[in-house]
Order: sequence, then structure tokens, then C-alpha cells
Amino acid sequence: MAASKALLLTLVVVALGQDQHAPSEFYSSVVNMELLLKSELAILDRLDRFIVLSEEKVAFLKRERDRLRADIEGAEESPLVYVSNPVSAFLMTKRLVKDYQDIDELIRKGVGVDLIDGATVLPTEEDLQGIAEGLSRLQDLYMMEASVLAKGNVYGHKLVRELNPDECYRVGLALAQGKYFTNANQWFREALRRWKAEDSPGISKFEILDYYTYSLTEDGEHEEAMKLTEELLKLDPKNAAVLSKKKVIQDWLDHVELKGRTAKPPRAVPHPLYEQLCRGDHQRPPSEISNLYCRYHMSTSPFLRLAPLKQEVVNLDPFVAVYHDAASDAEINKVIELGRPRINRSMVGDAAKKEVSKSRTSQNSWLTDDDHPVVAALSRRTKDMALGLDETAYESLQVNNYGIGGHYLPHYDWSREENPYPELKTGNRIATLMFYLSDVEEGGATVFPHLGVGVFPKKGTAIFWYNLRASGKGDEKTLHGACPVLIGSKWVANKWIHERHQEFVRPCDPDPEK
Repeated sequence: MAASKALLLTLVVVALGQDQHAPSEFYSSVVNMELLLKSELAILDRLDRFIVLSEEKVAFLKRERDRLRADIEGAEESPLVYVSNPVSAFLMTKRLVKDYQDIDELIRKGVGVDLIDGATVLPTEEDLQGIAEGLSRLQDLYMMEASVLAKGNVYGHKLVRELNPDECYRVGLALAQGKYFTNANQWFREALRRWKAEDSPGISKFEILDYYTYSLTEDGEHEEAMKLTEELLKLDPKNAAVLSKKKVIQDWLDHVELKGRTAKPPRAVPHPLYEQLCRGDHQRPPSEISNLYCRYHMSTSPFLRLAPLKQEVVNLDPFVAVYHDAASDAEINKVIELGRPRINRSMVGDAAKKEVSKSRTSQNSWLTDDDHPVVAALSRRTKDMALGLDETAYESLQVNNYGIGGHYLPHYDWSREENPYPELKTGNRIATLMFYLSDVEEGGATVFPHLGVGVFPKKGTAIFWYNLRASGKGDEKTLHGACPVLIGSKWVANKWIHERHQEFVRPCDPDPEK
């Protein structure tokens, strides 16, 4: 309101054509009074223009509001499904990073209302890049094409509308900036196809082709890059940057003709079975599963005779077991409630060398037995599921939540250091127990590539395995990873158990092969 008054005052001053504080005495002359009439008419003309412009701005804001609200239709009813969908998550982050900022800037110019204030929680370009990287992982691992994703279809989950050319371009741009050129090219190709099919694409063909040709060149697709660069020059024949790009591509083509084409290296995968296990495609042969079993486990403590554990052994060497109904919904809710406010980006390495890594995209927090009786109860239950391993060598409970495409590449829980985990002074990690605190609609399996074992999350279950052999050496076969989450939110809680004080529970064997 104050801004509008100030603008109106400016209109009056301009119309009068003189300083508002200068003496006038217009009343003493009819001729001068005619000048005032002209000033009023001029003010009214300018006021009409101001109203027209204001009405156009309001009409534009209403259209933008309706468009943005339509994009989140149904999100309030199923927020978890919406935010865990990698495509809708990218678009939401893009809107918050760019679209709303543009609207806020427009509003501030004339109305004096802050659409975005200091208390508004907003993502950054880094978040947009992180989601794009997660989307690229999902494209590779689950063999998802950009043309299908652009239709809003992610494993049967559809968005309220298909992506437009500008949105496809934005995904491709983020992927190319992260050097995921092969997947970026799929999105640029889809952006170009949709640009040709739409009347008002919201982005120029030049802008799409400019970054598309760069991405193709970086991906070694020089022939296609040259073809599209020629299209760029048809749009702007004298563009110096495009002419320079054409020369670089031509130099590469000349080099290829002279030296021969170098085969593009295959996409790196952590292990030949990793992606098959993540997709649930691998089937173990009968010889590996014929001796596996399920049973009611009741031998660790007297209490288990009254409430035995439902144990499913999924591997014998090393021992890996899944426990069903290991935690109640009430316990899970309390653990998540306690862990959520403390959550921070997960790191890799021991206490002396902890660092953020793209190999692990999740956030975690730590809970001790003193934080709540539920945490203490889960520690006692851990002892029963860990076959009686002494609780004095347990770490605190680590609560994890995985993000868009969140994963943890194959790794070992045990350390190769000569003096592992020196800050704890309890030796190496002899075993791991992990609670699944949520169901995951698609993806998120825990896989052991050397064993051909994959366990998909089921709320309330837990998985236990030994990390060290009986000789105390790390077991190479325990290599394991957390597969990318495709749809859903994955919550887990880890209990790592160390080797000190376990001498009488799991005696050492001097044979290095054991």
C-alpha cells in the first residue's frame, strides 16, 4: 500500500512538471488554473496506465498461481508419495529455486509484499543438482528412459501432467552439469522433441540445442553434435560462440578420422550382480538355498521361550539372518520421532577421517539407551537377535533416512585399519544388526553381491550378519550396499557390534581360513 501511494505521488509530481515544494499561487490567474486542469488530466491518464499494468500483473500472478497449484494437485493427500517421486521432487525443487523467486521479485517491485521471507525454508542449486544425480542413478539402475519419465510415469506412479520442453531441458541441464552426459542427452532429446510438438514451449530451440551439442560432444557423440550445431547456425549464422564450437567439433572429427574411434568405456558398476540384485532380477541356484531354513529362535535368552523370534536364515557362510516382526509400530514411531530433529548428512570413514561422499546419500542421527526406554529395549532385543553378543561393545543406535535415489554403494562395515575405531577402543565391528523402520514402495534393497543375496525393506523386520570370520579377519564376502530408493522413504536403524568382550560368546579360531 505504501509503495502504491509513493507511485501515485510521483505521478502527480511528474504531471505538474515542477518541484512539489515550490510556491505556485495558481489561484491568482485563470490561465495558470488551466495548467492545473491539464496536470489533472495527465495524472488521470497515467493512473489509468498504472491500473492497466497492475491488472495485467495481477492477472499474470493468478495464472502463475493456478499453474503452480495444479502441479501439486493431490500432494497434500499423499505427501510422502509426491516428494519421494524423483521427477516430482526435481520439479518441486526447481520451482522453489527459480519460479517462486521470480514471482517474489515481481511482487516486491510494486506491492511491497514479501512472498518469500527469512523464515521460508528453501532448497538451493545444490539440492537441485543432488536430485538430478539421484535421478541419473535411477535411470541407470532401473533402466528408465527419459521419454517415459517425461510422461510423468515412474513405475506406475503418474504425475498430474507430463513435463513440458523447458522442464525436460532443466533436468538435462542439471545432469550435464553433473557430468552425467549420456542420461542428459536423453532429456535434451526429449526436450527438443516436445519443443517441436508444442505451440508455446516456454524455451527457445537455440537454448536447447546450445547445451545439447555441448553434452553430445562431451559424451563423444561428435557426428550428432556437428549435425545439431549446423541447425544452431541456421538460427544464428554469425554467433561467435557457435562458430567456435563448430571448429572444436570438427577438430575432434578430424582426429577420429585420422586416429580411429576410441570405444566408449562401459558404465562403471560396483559389482556384476549389484544392479540385478537391486532390481530383484537375480535368482540363486537350488544348491545355494537348499540348506537355508526358517525357525522360531528361542535359545539366546530365557525370555525367548515366551516370545520367540521369527528367524529366516538367508545365508550360512557368512551367517545372515532376517528377523520378522522385530520391532513394533509404536517403537518405530518413537525412534523416528527421536531421530528426526537431530538428523544430519551421513558421512563415511571412521571418526578420524569422516567426510561427505556421493557414495552415500542419506542423513542420520544417533540415539543412546539413555535417550528413551524404547532405544534401550531395542538394544536388549539386539542381543537376542545377535546370538548373545555382549552389549558392552555395542555402538549407539544410528537412525538413517535416505533421500531421492538415496543409496550407499557396496562397502564393508569392518575396517581394514591395523587399529580399527581407536576412539571406541573395542576393536573391529564383528557384526551388524539393522532394523527396517519403513516399507519402501520401490527399491532400497540391502544386497550382498558376493553372496547373491538381496533383502528388500519391510517395516518392523531386522537383518543380522557377521562381518568378521571366526579368526577375527574381515570377511570379504560381507560386501554389501543399500540400493537406490526409487519410490518411498527409507528409514533404517543400525546397531554395530564390536569384537571386544565377545570371546566367550563367539570364541576365536586360530585357523586363518575360518
